[in-house]
Amino acid sequence: MIESEHWFGDAEKHARYRVDFILVDFILKDARLIIELDGHEHHSTKEQLKKDAIRQRYLTRAGYSVIRFAGSEINRDPAACVREVREMYKERMQRAPAKYRVLYIDYRFLFRQMTKAKRFYQNLHPSKSLQNPSLDKFITHAVGWLHEKSFITAFIFVPPEEEYYIKPLDGQTTEYEKGEVRINVMAHDLYSAELGVHMESYAHLFDEFFLVADDPIYVLPLRSVLPAKLSDRVLGGQNFEFLAGGKLLRRGNDETAFVGTDLARVLWQDVWYPIGTAMGLDPYEL
Repeated sequence: MIESEHWFGDAEKHARYRVDFILVDFILKDARLIIELDGHEHHSTKEQLKKDAIRQRYLTRAGYSVIRFAGSEINRDPAACVREVREMYKERMQRAPAKYRVLYIDYRFLFRQMTKAKRFYQNLHPSKSLQNPSLDKFITHAVGWLHEKSFITAFIFVPPEEEYYIKPLDGQTTEYEKGEVRINVMAHDLYSAELGVHMESYAHLFDEFFLVADDPIYVLPLRSVLPAKLSDRVLGGQNFEFLAGGKLLRRGNDETAFVGTDLARVLWQDVWYPIGTAMGLDPYEL
C-alpha cells in the first residue's frame, strides 16, 4: 500500500520532539520503504542537507529503508524510477518477517544485573574465570532465551555519561542462529522515561514487544502497547491467562517490581539466564 505525503511520528509531541514529526513523500508500510523525491531547490542548501541527514537517520532507526530520487531522474525517466521501486519492494517483501519485533533494554538495569550475576556465578563455579559478556553477545543469548527468531530491532537506552561504552554498537546488525538483531543506542538524561515514550510513540511499527528491565516506570508504557484482553494458554495440562504480544527479561518473582501489576501476566525469563550463558555457562550450570 502506498500513501502519499505521510506525516511520520507523533503529532502530539511535535513541540517537544521536532525530529519526531516528519513529512515523507511516499510510504509502503508493508515493506517498510519510504520514497523521497528530492527537488534541487529544496535539497541543495547546507541547512536542508543537514535536515535530510537527520531525517534519514531517524527513519532508519525506526526500521525503514529510504529510496531517494533526484528531480532530474524523475523528469528524465519516471518509468525507470517506478521499476526500481517495484524491484526493491519485491525484494523486501520476499525477506520480510512475519512479525516485526522490538527489544528495549534499560542499560543501567542490565549492567547492575550483570555485576550481580557474575559475582553469584563466580562463587558457584570458582574454577571458572567468568567475565561480563559484551552487550551484543548478551542480546543474541537474550533472544534465544525468549525463544524468538527472525529480525529484531533493539533499542538500548542509556545515560549520556555511559554512552561511550556502547556507542560503537549503534547501527550494528548482529546475526544469531535464527535471524539478526539491529542495535540502536539511545542516550538521554531521562533515559527510563524516554524508553517509555519511545515505546508508545513507535508502537504502530511493531507486532511484539520485549523488555529487559524491572522498574515500575515501565508498567504503563508496556501495558499500553499490549492487547487489552488476556489470552488463554495451556501449559502442563493447566489453563492460565497471560498478556500476549510481549515478553520480559526481569528479576525473579520474589524480587520483581512488577508484582501486583498487569505485567506480572507477561511471559518472562530471569535475566540472569541469558547473562550466564553469554558468560559461557551451560544452562544446567545456572
